[in-house]
Amino acid sequence: MIAVLVTRPDGESDPLVHALRKRGYRVHAVPMVQTEPVEFSAASLTGFDWIVLTSARGVKALTDVPAGPKFAVVGPETARALRARGVEPSHVPGRADGADLGDTLPDVDGKRVALVRASAAGEDLPDRLRRRGANVEEVTAYQTVEGPAASAEKLRSALADAELGAVIFASGSAVRGFLGLGGTTHVPAITIGPRTTSSARGRGFSVIAQADAQSVSGLADAVARALPMEDGKRA
Repeated sequence: MIAVLVTRPDGESDPLVHALRKRGYRVHAVPMVQTEPVEFSAASLTGFDWIVLTSARGVKALTDVPAGPKFAVVGPETARALRARGVEPSHVPGRADGADLGDTLPDVDGKRVALVRASAAGEDLPDRLRRRGANVEEVTAYQTVEGPAASAEKLRSALADAELGAVIFASGSAVRGFLGLGGTTHVPAITIGPRTTSSARGRGFSVIAQADAQSVSGLADAVARALPMEDGKRA
């Protein structure tokens, strides 16, 4: 049976783990990043025109959902998390990535935009919004810890699996965390999107597939393309 290593923060509870097991893969769920909440006042966001959320964790970090601002989210998973809080996003980009969100967020010239996200997030999104005339304030909702020590033993076990076909990365932080805990670039990588692909390749990984959509289903489909279960069954 083909084995894969999922490095996303939620470990065994990650929906990607369940989706891949449903498709017949044996999954090692070993977080390569850990997130820790950062206290901030959600009430301070009421004066913004837009609140932009780039992950379900950002949604969860909002102790209260401010009334007044419009909400934008990076993709369908974040949109679902926001809807669960009773708020319909005013904007979801056609492609689930920060660059598309930065290019397509409507009515931003001269407007105040609160970007609620992780401490280690990239600069593409705020840079694009600022170039379009937005007044962007970056709000750190949680910080990212790369290569948490609690994952070290599970990582060693996963790497010892002779049937391990690929490691799945959903962020550059996960790539760095994996290598920081002793991971090897000899394991092929499957990534969630262009920025993560660039990070993995820049550190010596062979990227055998990239998700067409930055979502659980997009990643699961990428795994199926790169590591067809028919091949695993024949083996």
